[in-house]
Amino acid sequence: MSSSSMVPSHRQASNDYLFSKSKDAKLAIDQLTSVANQMEKLVVPGALDRTLEMQKRLSKFKTRISLVGQVKAGKTALANAVIGRPGLLPSDVNPWTSVITSLHVNAVHPAGKAAVFKFFDKDEWTDMTTMGGRLGEMADRANFEDEAEEMREQVRELQARAKQRLGVNFKLLLGNTHSFGEFDDALVKRYVCLGDEEETGAGSGGRFADLTKSADLYFDNPTFPLPLVVRDTPGVNDPFLVREAVTLNNLADSDICVIVLSAHQALSTVDIGLINIIMGLQHEQIVLFVNRIDELEDPHRQVGEIEGYIRQTLKAQNLPQDIPIVFGSAQWGEAAIAGDLSVLSARSRVAYEGLQQARADESNVTPLNGEIGIVDSDLSGISQLLKVIDDKVANDVSWPFLESLRDDCLDLVNQSTVLLRDAVSGHSAAQSSMSASEVSARIAEIVSTLNDDFDSLNQSSLKMTTYAMSDVYRSFILNGKRDLEKTIDKGKGLKQWSPDTETLRRELISAYNDFSNKCTVRLSEIMQEAADNIAALYADVLDSEASLFPVVGPTIGRPKTPVFLMKTMTIDVSAGWLSRLLSKQRKKATCIANFETLATEEMSSTINDLQQDYIQEFATQTRIQLQGFVNEHIKTLRNLALPVDAPEVTQMRQSFGLENEVNHRIAALDQIRDALHEIVRHDQTDGPVAVSAS
Repeated sequence: MSSSSMVPSHRQASNDYLFSKSKDAKLAIDQLTSVANQMEKLVVPGALDRTLEMQKRLSKFKTRISLVGQVKAGKTALANAVIGRPGLLPSDVNPWTSVITSLHVNAVHPAGKAAVFKFFDKDEWTDMTTMGGRLGEMADRANFEDEAEEMREQVRELQARAKQRLGVNFKLLLGNTHSFGEFDDALVKRYVCLGDEEETGAGSGGRFADLTKSADLYFDNPTFPLPLVVRDTPGVNDPFLVREAVTLNNLADSDICVIVLSAHQALSTVDIGLINIIMGLQHEQIVLFVNRIDELEDPHRQVGEIEGYIRQTLKAQNLPQDIPIVFGSAQWGEAAIAGDLSVLSARSRVAYEGLQQARADESNVTPLNGEIGIVDSDLSGISQLLKVIDDKVANDVSWPFLESLRDDCLDLVNQSTVLLRDAVSGHSAAQSSMSASEVSARIAEIVSTLNDDFDSLNQSSLKMTTYAMSDVYRSFILNGKRDLEKTIDKGKGLKQWSPDTETLRRELISAYNDFSNKCTVRLSEIMQEAADNIAALYADVLDSEASLFPVVGPTIGRPKTPVFLMKTMTIDVSAGWLSRLLSKQRKKATCIANFETLATEEMSSTINDLQQDYIQEFATQTRIQLQGFVNEHIKTLRNLALPVDAPEVTQMRQSFGLENEVNHRIAALDQIRDALHEIVRHDQTDGPVAVSAS
């Protein structure tokens, strides 16, 4: 199947309502895009760069959706079903996905390319050999040289296989990129799939997969109103953990995370560990998809039992209870999209027909959440998953983006209008009682207050979060040492012992979220205070009340998702690894000391990552954003305060054009302002989407 093949619809009968919320957001984005294009010709010349930047942000807008879960949970088949392209990505039992594969739907293609595969560079490849992945790094820090070498040997085996497959081309590929104008499943398999070639046939494994860092495929599908990126990720319990950093960075960059579980073993230990890890995201971003219900003996009955178990487990783990849960079968979804159920195995087809008959026999259907509703006729659960995604794409991603950009446009329109009206008035807008030097003094005061408030917040946030996380780690180390000592004293084996990393992570995430929430609220207050002060200065500078306008500050984003807190993934999915290391120590004191050393190193690494990569980076980016906003208004205010005969004023007015042209601009900007005020959400009072398939 090439990238230009006909794209089948998910379900013609359901398309009219399947993406209803995204369609509303798409109309608003189109309207805002039209407005931004008009602004390019109407705003004052000094504001043109800002207008072009807004157009760029609109053109690059997309929602990033990641599918994560264990090996063989069915993520790849689900990715195919979600985008409506059955068989696009290889989803055989063997080989398996080993590379993050991003499916760009309705996005701009890079230089006309449909497939782009990037390889690890030389330094990344060397680091993997040196450190042996995350586990090798931990073992090396704890002075377990044998275990560190074991991890490095794993990586060397992976690299040796790559060199054997690629021969003399191996070194030439490092750091390079392969791009193609079109693609099919055979091409994709060569770059993203690993497997046993003796079982799957020579050449069926991924020739380049060991060396591939990322894969990006681009195609269009008119079914989806808005651009999406659907990412298929390696299994979190893959025996090779060297791709962990890439996977974690991908999760940090996701707007929606679909955790894929297997119906026959939903919420295993690895699943629980994964959910705890993912809770570093905002929980509104998370969806649970319970896949492979086609492998259940009686899906109609068992789905309810499984959902009850999942809800109880979430409660017991102190996880949010409102996470959407959708049940289905990616295999059924691919077959339904292709319109051919004969591709299903006999067992899968029996399960499908049994569930279909059970649904047909019901006269009144009650969803699993206890509310009366209409059950989707799509037994695969794909349509229902798409409805949940549609709700999140519109309400949690698109509209926040739209509202922020709309406010930026309004701010720019207002500034340009003030300057243009001043240009045609024939006299200075500044009141005679307020000199240019007084305006400059007020501006300096606003900037000084903003910087002082920001610096104070930055320092207090850094101290507050560092102290809170240090306390969490100290408690974890103290409790871990106590439990380890008791286990040793009782003569129990250490192979089944592991520290309480789930509690550790929850408390670390809680401390980080506390910082994030308080910091975001305070930043918004600081920004609003600056905006109010700027608005007050406009009121003092302008001599016409009709020229006044509300100053709206930029939307302050939240600090990025704390990937560094997810790094304990390797401890959780390799539960016996730590205790195996410790059990080799014959003396109790040495064993406990080694655990403390390892945990203390983790604490130091975590807090350092927090300070450098999160708080400081967030502070730097936010300061640039705030300073840019203030600088634009400073420039406008200073222009207004200049004497009417100042050379700068004459030059500026000449750049605006003739008086008739300026008046035309003002009238057009007034219309744009009205259009921007009309870009509002109409369904904010809608209730949550029904989430449980029955």
